[in-house]
Amino acid sequence: MAMQRPLQGDTDLLSCFYEGISRPRRLAQGLQRMGELLSCERVSLRIWDRRGHWGCSTQAVHDAGRWALSINEGEPPEPVLRALVSKFEPGQWKRLERLHRASTGGAGPLSKPAALPGDEVIFSNRMPLPQAEALLSLHRRGGDWPDLQSQLALASDACRVLLPALDPIARLQQLSRQSCQLSAILNGLHMPMLLLDAALRPLATNASARALFHLSARTSAGKIAAALPGVPATRFAQLVERACAKTAAGGVIEFDAADGSGAAHLLVLPLTMPAGTGQPAALMLVQRGGVPDHTQQLLRHVYQLTPAEARLTQLILDGQPPGRAASVLQVSVATIRTQLSSVLKKTGAQRQSDLVRRLSPLLLLSRLPRAD
Repeated sequence: MAMQRPLQGDTDLLSCFYEGISRPRRLAQGLQRMGELLSCERVSLRIWDRRGHWGCSTQAVHDAGRWALSINEGEPPEPVLRALVSKFEPGQWKRLERLHRASTGGAGPLSKPAALPGDEVIFSNRMPLPQAEALLSLHRRGGDWPDLQSQLALASDACRVLLPALDPIARLQQLSRQSCQLSAILNGLHMPMLLLDAALRPLATNASARALFHLSARTSAGKIAAALPGVPATRFAQLVERACAKTAAGGVIEFDAADGSGAAHLLVLPLTMPAGTGQPAALMLVQRGGVPDHTQQLLRHVYQLTPAEARLTQLILDGQPPGRAASVLQVSVATIRTQLSSVLKKTGAQRQSDLVRRLSPLLLLSRLPRAD
């Protein structure tokens, strides 16, 4: 008689995986639940992007009668494992006893797997994602399961339950990495910066912003609220919503700085994170008067524009038509059109008027008095 499959309707497992999108420990608890159902000693999950820029691993280990959970969000797995997994057929379980290199100084190709001490058996399943890879591994000591096919069928059910949660997790990892890079860049500009998603969840802040923005937990909704002293919360939320909308647009609020330093401006720029995530976000910048014009630096670092594209964008924001911009920059109109096409793609704008609507807050930077 075929073994009953409890995983399809296991509500505890489902809740662990879906809550694990924003709470890594709940994902680890889901792996523990999976290990209990499949009689495994250890269940591990690795996710990494295909370019090897980031990786994270979560696992549940049963030892001495208790489960230990661990989460590691850091470096991607070693290249030898990534190369091996790329040869897996997605959705098929593959038995892995041990990975080691040939005896050519550790630089040779993979040799035939050899058994681990203690007769640990590992079955792994590759789950490809749009911009990333995932590998679920089930570990068991003492030989195969009594009914291997039934157990792997249960494990395949678990993969189907887990898979819908992996794509948002991978997208959040990509967004987090890009946000950290953005924070590091803007730290050097000494401008308070806060990156928010459409639900007002802070994705990244730099050092200058942490002392200015008030970040508080909303335990009831599981979100984090962001606020700026002197700025109405409803107006703040409206600007974020506007920047994250389908027809995104930037905005500016003038307010009095809480430290008594005078007038300041909150600039809100729409930002669709790169690398194909399609994740809308709002970049909040606080600009005070009497500082250098950072317009081209922001265009280059936030939207990944080249220096030539940043110069062209600033001219367009100043109202210069492409023909006049070509004359000012001393390039051909064909070159301007090529650069403008690249600028539209990188900023997420559909046309030139859309570009101006998105980036119009940056006009304020060049109009403020500069520091001596």
